[in-house]
Amino acid sequence: MSASFKTSLFKRGKGFTLIELLIVIAIILILIAIALPNFLEAQERGRVARGKAHLRTMETGVNAYLTQYGYLYADYNDPFQVARTTRNHNSPSLLVPCPINPPIIRSNGGIKFPDTGFQQTFYSPGLHCPLTSPIKFIDAESTVDPWSDSSVPVGMDSRYISPGGGDNPRGIIYSAYFVSGPDKTAGEWVRGNGPDINGDGCPDGLPYSPTNGTWSRGELWYIAGDWNHKLPTAGPCEVASKEYGGIQRTY
Repeated sequence: MSASFKTSLFKRGKGFTLIELLIVIAIILILIAIALPNFLEAQERGRVARGKAHLRTMETGVNAYLTQYGYLYADYNDPFQVARTTRNHNSPSLLVPCPINPPIIRSNGGIKFPDTGFQQTFYSPGLHCPLTSPIKFIDAESTVDPWSDSSVPVGMDSRYISPGGGDNPRGIIYSAYFVSGPDKTAGEWVRGNGPDINGDGCPDGLPYSPTNGTWSRGELWYIAGDWNHKLPTAGPCEVASKEYGGIQRTY
């Protein structure tokens, strides 16, 4: 065997140098850095699509409920008798067909909840029971916030204005539904807690928009109700439409 052939075999057996390995690793890291944001964006776009679909289904169910009964259903902050009328239609049981009192506070789905209050109002198990029982206006699967672990329902808020001091359920002037959005923090921007986007001196909410970025603090909303109704302490910003930034639908 010639000396040159032995040298050739020796060279082929050396493998990669440290520099070559570092270059390959760098190239792989660059490709990951390019691909990962696109993958995350695709995941968020999928959740946004599901969130929009759930809100469209919710809209159909809410309008069907309104047509059937002539009023919207109450959240847990509305007067007891209004909740009893709209949630279980004056059933002798306060749990059948739908719960009247807020259930035990839980924290789940990766969504941030304060210790008291807020989750009872917006994210309670059985919150959308009036749409699924006794008349099945929608499937229960359609009530899930897609940014949760599938145990947190679409958020809901209603506003009751007492007509003439009574407990008429038709005093519910709006019913708002929302999913948390990519930041997984629900309710941060609802009811005019955001900046003055419209420049009219009133704080607005922040709807989700793809331009807000993958981790946008915005939410997806659907709101049904009487937009021109003045609230009890009517001021320049205190009409029903301004509580949610004047935005009725964000999908």
